[in-house]
Amino acid sequence: MAKRPGMMGAKGKVSEDDGSFDRAFWAAATPEQKVRAIFELRELYYEVMHPGTGAERLDRTVGGTRRLRD
Repeated sequence: MAKRPGMMGAKGKVSEDDGSFDRAFWAAATPEQKVRAIFELRELYYEVMHPGTGAERLDRTVGGTRRLRD
């Protein structure tokens, strides 16, 4: 089934999807939108894999390097 202009999807089998919508969508997204999507997907994944545990926080531990002494 052909997609109509302005439509985000159409009826059909998933195996018929050539990925053109995804490529066009991500090509039009700004870097900020891509990073936001990555964090949203990560949060969704954590919520699905660890239900009822609350949101995971980023670790703000600061590390450093020191020169080895002989």
